[in-house]
Amino acid sequence: MTSYPIDAILPELKEAVQSGPSVIVHATPGAGKTTRVPLALLDVIPPEQGRIIMLEPRRIAAVSAARWMARTLGEDAGGTVGYAIRFDSRSSAKTRIEVVTEGIEPYGVRLRKLGIDTHTPL
Repeated sequence: MTSYPIDAILPELKEAVQSGPSVIVHATPGAGKTTRVPLALLDVIPPEQGRIIMLEPRRIAAVSAARWMARTLGEDAGGTVGYAIRFDSRSSAKTRIEVVTEGIEPYGVRLRKLGIDTHTPL
């Protein structure tokens, strides 16, 4: 498997997720934030706590990220990793990571209720 810069901090990230309610990851493009972090969190966040929701700003990016992560697990999108974009969705009861675009309800509503502005980058 290819190594990415983000791999070096994954153990520390897992500890941070277990000890606190939120974590911000800031790294350069191509570091592996999109494709490595959600998969690493699968063994930290139990299924009974719900899905890992990953927000992507563009539909093509959301589908591509979901398919890439699913292939990494030897699956098709809709299994452990799914996605929900306008006019298309691939998920199941087995889905643990769902890549969504900001307009997908109920996620957009939930983010706004939490005071998260999906239009302003961190």
